[in-house]
Amino acid sequence: MISIIGAGPSGNYLAYLLAKQNKNVHVYEDHKVIGAPIQCTGIITPELETLIPIKKKFLTNKINQAKIYSPNGNALHVRFQKEDVIVNRTKFDSCIADMAKKAGAKYHLGSRFEDNVGKKMKINGKIIKTDALIGADGPFSRVAKSNGMWCDRQFVTGNQVTVEVDCDPKLVEFWVGIGLFGWLVPENESIARVGIVSYVHPELYLKKLIDKRCPKAKVLSKEPGAIPIYNPKQILQKDSVYLIGDAATQVKATSYGGIVHGMKAAAVLARDMKHYQKNCRKEVGRDLYLSLLLRKAMDRFSEQEWNNLIALFSKEKLRNVLETKSRDYPTKFILDLIFAEPRLLKYGRKLLF
Repeated sequence: MISIIGAGPSGNYLAYLLAKQNKNVHVYEDHKVIGAPIQCTGIITPELETLIPIKKKFLTNKINQAKIYSPNGNALHVRFQKEDVIVNRTKFDSCIADMAKKAGAKYHLGSRFEDNVGKKMKINGKIIKTDALIGADGPFSRVAKSNGMWCDRQFVTGNQVTVEVDCDPKLVEFWVGIGLFGWLVPENESIARVGIVSYVHPELYLKKLIDKRCPKAKVLSKEPGAIPIYNPKQILQKDSVYLIGDAATQVKATSYGGIVHGMKAAAVLARDMKHYQKNCRKEVGRDLYLSLLLRKAMDRFSEQEWNNLIALFSKEKLRNVLETKSRDYPTKFILDLIFAEPRLLKYGRKLLF
């Protein structure tokens, strides 16, 4: 029996892949509704299509453009070769869970993992035996804590509201210098998700962004949440216990999105559980590590450096790389950027100082 704790995208996708192999899979979810509460912008790159089909039942919108605003108000306008998708996370998570159920996985909602000793775990006070335990239970993973796999993890805070606002339904907007960065992700021409990521003072930075972009907007909902910072030393595998997704800090630090990388880690685990940690560090960890280095460099940028960098990326050669290459895999495009504009190398000093 394989027990997966958490019915988010990574856990559900793993359940689906293992159930297709005729494994005895059980998914335990603390909440009574899959995909709730929502703590996500819901924007996913086209890489999602390499994992699962895009279905209308969870698709909210598609975007093909982005504007990135520098502190001085100038903007880089990017037109994507392939559209990003905006999903309804509740429906998205539920859709993947339905795929897993049809493949034979069993789901237990309202079932709280408390701890485990070896292959005996406690769910809602009941002892259940399992052959393998997978923690897909989010940034504050109880599975990680119970098995000495916490690894001194650190977090940023995401703070988002859904608002009524006039916006271009095909354009996502970003602001650097408000917290780590801020965004407006459109659901349609009159509703958008507006939020920020920051190390400190998330309420202050969210208010700053709202005052700047949509000061009179009606707030429809609020979705704050902690986001793990990728830890390259994170233990992913210990005896018969494994971690994936946010529970494994598998989040790219450039944008703090983790759906694609968490689902890819699930695919790596489903393919070869014995060598999961080694394979995952190679197939998923390299891009996450490079994203972490890029984030550390960006955190050291002054406002003037951001202004200069965005002006530089407005040049056709660099803009073309952003428009055609996958943002999920910086190892595949970082050299293209440097070849297109060698002056970018000077920003590499931020990795050292």
